[in-house]
Amino acid sequence: MKYAGIACDWMTLRHDYPVESPAKELESGRILKISSEGEIEYETKQWLQIRCASSDPSLRIKCDGLHLWAMANIGRFQQPDNITGLSVLACVDKWAEVLGNLGCDLRGFGSRWRANSPSEYGTFLTRIDLAGNFQVSDYPALCSTLSIRRIGQKLPMTGKYGPTWGYEAKRGNWYKAKLYDKTCESEGRRITASKETLARFEVQLGSEYLKRHNLDQVKNWKDDDMANIIYGRFADQVFHDSVSVEDWSNIPTRLRHHAIMWRDGVTPRSYLSSAQYYKARSKLLEFGIDIGTSCNVVALTRQVRVVQVVPVSALRVAA
Repeated sequence: MKYAGIACDWMTLRHDYPVESPAKELESGRILKISSEGEIEYETKQWLQIRCASSDPSLRIKCDGLHLWAMANIGRFQQPDNITGLSVLACVDKWAEVLGNLGCDLRGFGSRWRANSPSEYGTFLTRIDLAGNFQVSDYPALCSTLSIRRIGQKLPMTGKYGPTWGYEAKRGNWYKAKLYDKTCESEGRRITASKETLARFEVQLGSEYLKRHNLDQVKNWKDDDMANIIYGRFADQVFHDSVSVEDWSNIPTRLRHHAIMWRDGVTPRSYLSSAQYYKARSKLLEFGIDIGTSCNVVALTRQVRVVQVVPVSALRVAA
């Protein structure tokens, strides 16, 4: 499957300054929470304890002179929603603009350089979330199919809006992935769609994964194609073939019960009278199911319906 524009749905970074020439502290090194209206709130939690959803429109920034930390869905900042977002490189540019407006020292921001010491300074990406959108004809069927597909050695768990991979693991700085109903989330609904919707498959790349693959350096993202390549390494494992679902929705409820029992290996003749059995068999034959024979793959195949999963671009053109 060829994926449409992949957006960066979250970015956490650390910018280091040389010990010999540190930057000016920002508000005495306190963590600043900046709302989309530009209002500044002070956070009392330690930096590593802060957890935020990618739909959060605010920014969190801290600078103690030697290091500048920043975390947010910067593509979502001052936007009405995050159905679409910016590329990785566009997010770095937007961070530079926002931090510059706050008076932060941007020496070498977005790159690495060496001062008069063997140490390396500059910008390090410590978390990147890559997101792709998909127009899906049957979301519950998609969740059911992907619930048995692995990413690496990881089988998915059932999340609030769909299957998730790696969120229960201890190595949170490696990678995670999830599928969810984007329309449902953006509208604030608690129940996912019963049929067609806009779904999102999202991959969270932690600091260890980024470091091991030399993706903690901005320059190695080069262009938008790199995001597509990295995203595809994960998405190909769950979207590797067509998605299909057993479709008996057009069979009346009472008859469907007998079809399910037959599929599960129970002969309806064992619990129905002769008259009821032959009547049920006659009706089910109209739907291509013969409960007078043993269940087989060929009989079930006639009831399979393909679920349409079409990639939709998640990129928004940077202003």
